[in-house]
Amino acid sequence: MKNGKKKRIRMKGSSRGKAALGSELEDKIAQAFRKMRYRVFLRRNRCDILAVRGRLAYLVECKNYSLSKKEQKLAVRQLNRNYTRALEILLQERIWVESIARVLVAKGFTYQARGILQFTPEEFLEHIERI
Repeated sequence: MKNGKKKRIRMKGSSRGKAALGSELEDKIAQAFRKMRYRVFLRRNRCDILAVRGRLAYLVECKNYSLSKKEQKLAVRQLNRNYTRALEILLQERIWVESIARVLVAKGFTYQARGILQFTPEEFLEHIERI
């Protein structure tokens, strides 16, 4: 520390790097939904992606890394919190759906969460093309 200036050190594997990769993944998935004619809400009201077509909606939480058990529990909790936020978006936009599928996208998982669809990024992009 010379002349009173602090030296910034970037830590390897910092959250800023994960966030940048995560937003790229969100953009890629949102584009795939748009290609299949879904109405997409991206990074709105703390939801990563909310995609709607007809009476079905997908609420997607994206993590561009493998999840430890603790990280996966936190991601599932975040997804469940975002469910209420997704309902707010749908009400604001006057969109009525029969069901909202909760989807967690990550490079790897440690367990299967109940009531949540889990995909790797590649699997989910293929899934979107098939629906």
